[in-house]
Amino acid sequence: MLKLITNNAGLHVSVSSSEYVDGSSLDVLIRVRGLVHSGSIILTHPLCGNLRPNQQPFRSVIVDAESRAVDLDSLSIIESAVNVYQSSKLVFPKDFDDKTRADYAYIDSELMRESLGRYGLIRDERLCNAPSLKVKEV
Repeated sequence: MLKLITNNAGLHVSVSSSEYVDGSSLDVLIRVRGLVHSGSIILTHPLCGNLRPNQQPFRSVIVDAESRAVDLDSLSIIESAVNVYQSSKLVFPKDFDDKTRADYAYIDSELMRESLGRYGLIRDERLCNAPSLKVKEV
């Protein structure tokens, strides 16, 4: 079973199979690490977008949550990502006003859009067009 693990509430409600993590980007990565220890395989890189931990309060990762032996590649990837986040200054969604939080959520959604489509997880095509997630043109 494919599943999105995210702390982006807008993305969570637009995806057919997801788990919402009420917390920081690091909390998302720790949850993914737990799933990997239980036999899940990481399908999207946890550091996609090459954004530093202090630049992105939202993080989303797609996993194949079927139970199997621990995948050593997935374990190595998630451990490295957790180490990057643990050694950095974190930003939290609640640290930002509504508009800035919506902008960051939109960036996370855009980073995940192609993968969500490839894996058939988009339930609501309006995901990327939601007014609350769009960056306002100036």
